[in-house]
Amino acid sequence: MKDNQNNVNSFLDSMDGAPADELTAAENGFVSPAGNTRQAPFAPAAVWPGEQQNEPVPQTAVQPTAPAPQVMPQTVPQEQAVPQQAPPMQVITPPVVQSSAPQAVQPPAVPAVNTGAQQSMLDPFEQALNTAQNQQESRMLETLAAKPAFFSYGKVKESITDKEATFEDLRQKYETDFPELADGKLISWSVCYGKVTKQISNPASDKVYTVKAEIEKSKTFTDGLKKAKTDAEKNPECVVKLFKKAQSKGETVLPSYKDFCLTAKDAELSRKPIVLLPSKDGRIFEIRKNDIGIFTSPVSCVNEFPEIKADFRMLLPKIPSHIFSKVMGFFKSISDTMTFEALVHILYDTEEKEYLIKVPKQKISHAAVDSENSEPYPDRYIHVMDIHSHNIMPAVFSSTDDRDEKETRLYAVAGRFDRTFPEIAVRAGCAGKFIPLAPEDIFDADFFGEYPEEWKENISFSQVPEKPPRRFGLRFKRAFSEGRL
Repeated sequence: MKDNQNNVNSFLDSMDGAPADELTAAENGFVSPAGNTRQAPFAPAAVWPGEQQNEPVPQTAVQPTAPAPQVMPQTVPQEQAVPQQAPPMQVITPPVVQSSAPQAVQPPAVPAVNTGAQQSMLDPFEQALNTAQNQQESRMLETLAAKPAFFSYGKVKESITDKEATFEDLRQKYETDFPELADGKLISWSVCYGKVTKQISNPASDKVYTVKAEIEKSKTFTDGLKKAKTDAEKNPECVVKLFKKAQSKGETVLPSYKDFCLTAKDAELSRKPIVLLPSKDGRIFEIRKNDIGIFTSPVSCVNEFPEIKADFRMLLPKIPSHIFSKVMGFFKSISDTMTFEALVHILYDTEEKEYLIKVPKQKISHAAVDSENSEPYPDRYIHVMDIHSHNIMPAVFSSTDDRDEKETRLYAVAGRFDRTFPEIAVRAGCAGKFIPLAPEDIFDADFFGEYPEEWKENISFSQVPEKPPRRFGLRFKRAFSEGRL
């Protein structure tokens, strides 16, 4: 302890020449950046011999072993003393400054600068790609906007040409052909366009093409176009559909107090006061029930049922004129030679899409034809019509014809071949029941030639002309007959 005290005293003696303010600065531990000892803090470079270190010393601190008097003697100029004290301060203070400085968050700034540079390089390509996609989408929408909407009901599909048409306008337009659409309150409308189906709540005011345009602008519609893979998905049709919200037993709508039964047992079990029951003779009977009993009587009219008339509508092409001419020429030849009757079959070739004439094996006479077929025709042929002749007799179907013609096909009879213009009559046979037809409804031929319109300029009327009633076969009878039947 005595040696230590001597060392302290020696150190204090060396400091006697320093001014008071420099001593105070040294005691406070401050050092100026320029090396001025007035502002330089004092930091002991080592622990005095024989003393214990009370506080931990940083690992970077230098601990010299030489005694303090040798480190800072009085004879050493202050310019040389400062560099010996500065290195420990420069080593000790940087960790303290860096621990509290905000520069610690700056390292991530380096990759951020690189990411921005890459983004700036990619933006032009992405912008060009997005522009091309937007242009393609705009062209696609413009093409679809120019396409018409379609009305679809049953097997009918027709484009809607009126750009201002409402859904109620469509109902009124097709009501004539589809009487079940007469009550607009029972009709529900929808528009199917691509992946979008829109229900119509105001058919009287909503316009078809306005709804079509709204769907084309919707995000669901455009997203569907972007995901489309097939041509049909890329070019969808705008289809307007409808259906009846209320109906019973097909298109027949009966009131709640009536019932239509197909069997007598069902009619007996029915609890409705009025029951309609068909009979095997084709008539409709009405059954009424009350406390007195059960009353059954035929009815002449059922207002709830649609009005149906006997009719025939041809699905195949009309029989061409050259087929008709060959048949008539064949009949006239047989009549002129032996005054006999004859029979031919008219077939339709479903593969070649054309009509053919077949003459079956037959025994003929003045008033009868007995034909026989050894085998049926191949499946590719449709037996469309039987035509037979009555030689010089009128073209009228006989009772024998009615008994023989039981197949469901077309029939024709030709007669008066002893005259310049023969006669012909045509009918459709429906399982033994017959529907009279006009020959021009079956044959694609016009036997009245064209004439110049100026011929009518020399015609005047002595009275108001009346339109003659239409009669089946009248046109052909006038063309091929010299008299009336």
